Amino acid sequence: MRILKQMSRSESGDASKVNLRSILRLSMPFSVLIFCAIFNWSYVEWISPVWGYGGLTYKSPNPALLIFGYVLAGTLCVFSPLRIRRPSQVIYWILYFTVFIPGLFVPLFLQLDNELTLLLMQLSMTSGMLLIALSYRMPLIRFQLYPIRPRLFWAIFFIIFGLANAILFVAFRNNLHLASLKEVYEVRFRSREVSQEYSGINYISNLLNYVINPFLIAYGLYSKRRMLIALGSAGQIFIYATAALKSVLFGPILVVAFYYSLRKDRGGWAPKIGLLFAGLFFFLTTFVIGAKPGILFNLATVTLVRSFAMPGSFIALYEHFFENFPHTYLSHVTGISLLIHSPYQLPTGMEISTFYSGGGGQIRPGAGERLLLCDGWNCRVWTAGNSDYGYYLCRCILGSGLLYPKIPNCVFCISSNNVHYFSYQ
Repeated sequence: MRILKQMSRSESGDASKVNLRSILRLSMPFSVLIFCAIFNWSYVEWISPVWGYGGLTYKSPNPALLIFGYVLAGTLCVFSPLRIRRPSQVIYWILYFTVFIPGLFVPLFLQLDNELTLLLMQLSMTSGMLLIALSYRMPLIRFQLYPIRPRLFWAIFFIIFGLANAILFVAFRNNLHLASLKEVYEVRFRSREVSQEYSGINYISNLLNYVINPFLIAYGLYSKRRMLIALGSAGQIFIYATAALKSVLFGPILVVAFYYSLRKDRGGWAPKIGLLFAGLFFFLTTFVIGAKPGILFNLATVTLVRSFAMPGSFIALYEHFFENFPHTYLSHVTGISLLIHSPYQLPTGMEISTFYSGGGGQIRPGAGERLLLCDGWNCRVWTAGNSDYGYYLCRCILGSGLLYPKIPNCVFCISSNNVHYFSYQ
């Protein structure tokens, strides 16, 4: 009897878990639509009234295009991967909420282009994301494994780690400073001068910022080695001292958040993220309306404006600019610039900034400088492609790059004798 009772309890517990997972998966379109509604409400009620002078203006959009944006966002999530099995799927969902959805609606509010162009932008973005989502259903490409011993791996790893940090220290030795919020842009300006003097220094900084230091933190969490976590976090602080990039300081926090939220994911991570973002938007917008500059105002600005609204505005600005001016065709990339001459004298962001701040576009004077300072990596997957090829061709290239999701997303795993890598199946 006891055994039967235990079996019935376990079965009921499993059934409740299954039901919860099923509810989370079925609620994904609902989570997306809720986020879209709260994002648009936040844009109309606070983002545009406060930051309209910086380019985030609002004009009443075409209701048909607005509704169509909801339909596209809800439909795409049905074909998107709900269960996280590869690291790139996490990036997919982050781009989904921070770039794709703002890209559907913010251009409608700015109205820099006609309605047909705005409709084609919505369709092209959705088609590119859909191709990426469908590519996750294709089998992975298998590669031959070549394991190496842990001692050799860590020796090579720390040699690269030490050399990279030493090069950064030599290059920025006169510019190392833990900048406050008021000193950020001054330090960044001096950092750009150093980057121009030392060619390739940005590649080394990005290697540490996006690969080596996060790996130390992640493996430290996995292996429960606090020294590695501290070393990776200290490396991020050092990079912040060279260029005052605030996003660098959030790196360790994001790694920890991803590690603990994804350890036991069974399909509920994506809808939880959607509801989390929706709740964050609702909370910050509700309490920041009418608030004076301070901690809450700065938090709302960094989250609502820079992380979500700005990527959507950049998509609109880049589309409008390169619809009327020549594309770059990767001429801004080191090496390719020797073969293809750029039609612009300034970097792409500065050219667009000058155009809109100088009155050539429809953004109010002074907005270009502010938009340039708010430029961020999370939207460049779209904007850089638009500057190179144009939006519609960019979507085709992005969507047809199916080999990227098919290639196994590798994570190093240290065993007792060898270093292996494995992929999420």
